[in-house]
Amino acid sequence: MKILRAIGGFFVRIWRWIKETAWIQPLLIVGAIFAVIFSIPYIIDGVKGMFDESDAANKYFSKYQLSLKNADVIPDGKTIGTSEVDELFSCLDENNSDEVVASYGDRFFLAFVVKDSAPCKELYGGLKTFQEKWSSNNAEFSNLEGKFKLYTIYTDSVSKVDDETNLFDQVWLNHYSVFETLSSGYLKDTFYARNKDYNQSNYESAFVSDKLDSCPMSAPLVMYFDYTDDNLVTNQKVKGLSDIIFSVDGSSELDKARTLRDCWSHTGIFGEIKPTTN
Repeated sequence: MKILRAIGGFFVRIWRWIKETAWIQPLLIVGAIFAVIFSIPYIIDGVKGMFDESDAANKYFSKYQLSLKNADVIPDGKTIGTSEVDELFSCLDENNSDEVVASYGDRFFLAFVVKDSAPCKELYGGLKTFQEKWSSNNAEFSNLEGKFKLYTIYTDSVSKVDDETNLFDQVWLNHYSVFETLSSGYLKDTFYARNKDYNQSNYESAFVSDKLDSCPMSAPLVMYFDYTDDNLVTNQKVKGLSDIIFSVDGSSELDKARTLRDCWSHTGIFGEIKPTTN
């Protein structure tokens, strides 16, 4: 207590001296003004950095974007829109693997994202690092098969006719059978789902809703499609949609890139049941 009183007394004496010494007060005011002025560039750089990161993520995802334009425009005699996203889900709905491979490739990520989202920025960091490490033949990523392919869907896109109409919700409603299959199919039995202790309820809550008004799926979410024979791993013999990643594991961009690498190559938690640690 004596030490605290001594420290407190010191600051009290300093404050009293400042109040009683007239010439020091203008100097302190001028010093405070200059401190604010000199700190402005650093504040601006910090704010600009946050916007730059968000802008970089949006630019990256936009580069690989499947458009939702015309998802709300249903031609006569049709039951679905004419957007690029509708085209993909039509192929998936009809289980037309040949057309999917011809149009999108035999392996690809499909990422569902929204603009200016912190989790989506983290996904961007993981995907970008994965892509860069692979293209530069980094030792950890050099043995991957195929070619990096990514498609993105902005689930917060709205109609130009009515800005209260969410275009992805239109796709979800028009291709509801696809999402019903996702909620009740084999995905809960994949190595990844079993290692993560996911069950059918995880997929039901993500893709189906009794209200049929809006898709309950949260972004970001990543689907991995593999139509090659590499996907025919033991006890998981399926071609097409291999895994759905609700949240990419990893505390850093490199760790997230490694998770995406394992997903692509069906290794790690995507290729075998890992023993639990107590």
